[in-house]
Amino acid sequence: MTGRVVRITGHDTVAVSSARVTLHRVTVTSPGPVDSTVSDHRGRFAFHVAADSGVVYLVSARMSGIEYFAAPFVVHVEPPAPVVVVLVSDTSSSAPVKLIARHLIVSPAATDGTREVVDLFVLDNAGPRTRVGQRLQPAAWQAKLPRFAMNVHGGNSDFAPDAVRFGEGQVALFAGIPPGQRDIEVDYQIPANSTRFEIPVDADAPISNIISADRGMRVLGAFTRSDTVIEKKAYARWQGTMTAGTAVVLTFGSRGTPGWLVPAMVGVMALVLVGVTWRTLR
Repeated sequence: MTGRVVRITGHDTVAVSSARVTLHRVTVTSPGPVDSTVSDHRGRFAFHVAADSGVVYLVSARMSGIEYFAAPFVVHVEPPAPVVVVLVSDTSSSAPVKLIARHLIVSPAATDGTREVVDLFVLDNAGPRTRVGQRLQPAAWQAKLPRFAMNVHGGNSDFAPDAVRFGEGQVALFAGIPPGQRDIEVDYQIPANSTRFEIPVDADAPISNIISADRGMRVLGAFTRSDTVIEKKAYARWQGTMTAGTAVVLTFGSRGTPGWLVPAMVGVMALVLVGVTWRTLR
């Protein structure tokens, strides 16, 4: 397979020479880098890859200490061979990054009274430069988390797990934010038998959905309830906006739910919310 490393400049791109390019093989048993090279004066590179429809590959290029990944691909026996383009960009500590959407998936109460929450932040860097942290403020992005959230940890995000860190009631990202849209998922629990739970909002989110299989849950704020049915199951759904400085308040009854429902609901609804965001933006 062949490819090029190009840098975004204005409304065009230019070739990047001497960039370290790495080929990654993604499998269940042995994922990791398998080869590397350096781009030539035209930004071009090539790897010898055996055809195997059961293996997924990724190509990354490193620039200014930041690793940029191209879209994953599979090498088939039949031509043509894949042609990969890796987009890199200059960095800036002032490149504007906006929160364009924030979605919550809230489970009904489990047998121990706790509720699982998936808090999905959708960031957008609309400019041509990668957002990086400053010397006195190394985090490229951060947000407040609920005061009483339990067992806070990272979920399925578009950044390496060790780049998303938690402490002092907030989530912080210590990684560059390239141009385009990126997701950060934060998972936590609402304490057992809570009847009211506040979620702080420190940045406007013009698109927001809050979904739960608990149809007795209520959302206080600028939301409109519009229940939905997905895969023949009914879900309570609220659509609206989040405004900086105005907390989102959830209120609950006390019904429990089988433990198996939580991961099943999260898997289905995470895909739905990503689709909702893209359709709304378009």
